Amino acid sequence: MPSMILVPALVIAAVLLFRSFIQGMKKRHIAPPEDFCRALYNPGKLFTILRWLAGVVMIAGAVLLMMSSEADPYAGMIRILCALAAASGLAFPLVLGQANYDSFGHQGLVRFGMTLPVLMYALWLVLSYVRNQLNSVPWSYAVEMFAIICAMIGFFRVSSFAFHVEKGYEALFFAMLGTTACIMALADERYMGMQLIFLASAGMLLLYVWILVRNLAPVQEKKEEGPEIDAGGFEKLS
Repeated sequence: MPSMILVPALVIAAVLLFRSFIQGMKKRHIAPPEDFCRALYNPGKLFTILRWLAGVVMIAGAVLLMMSSEADPYAGMIRILCALAAASGLAFPLVLGQANYDSFGHQGLVRFGMTLPVLMYALWLVLSYVRNQLNSVPWSYAVEMFAIICAMIGFFRVSSFAFHVEKGYEALFFAMLGTTACIMALADERYMGMQLIFLASAGMLLLYVWILVRNLAPVQEKKEEGPEIDAGGFEKLS
């Protein structure tokens, strides 16, 4: 019973804290840059080590899950989940490495790489639902599904930089919330491979948060361009 009160309270507190942080950024007129390379610029050996470490943990989780779930009733879906997790782990350091160039190259591959964890969590959400559809205790899987949804949205929002539909504030908020939710989910029992995937996801999203905050820049106001008006007051139509 205490956990049923404590966990929602922690989630609400986290949401309010992250919202306050974003509001503070808006008041200071700073935000992550809209350009992919400027927003996710992460030079140096430390970032290289961290992004590869997160990727390796994700791949290790996929391999371990594959090995330990052969007798699972939903082994087929889990195999696909493992493949997506391994591909996500490999793509993560490569995607962040691409942001260190002067211009955004290999856009198609980067977009594909940033979409992989979204697809992985979308499949995991379906898997979690079918595994628990007969479970009469929703609380036993509610935290897991919350973590899956938050992580999926977090990766989806961060991928907006690669698709040129930047939502910097939303990306930061859901990356922070996704990190928190993945860490909270580690308290439950499940396959160790899934635990490692959650841990790697928390590390990836936290690294995204660190990089985006590190690269905050003043917001540039966009001037709305209206039609040209000549001296006689008539609009110049092209």
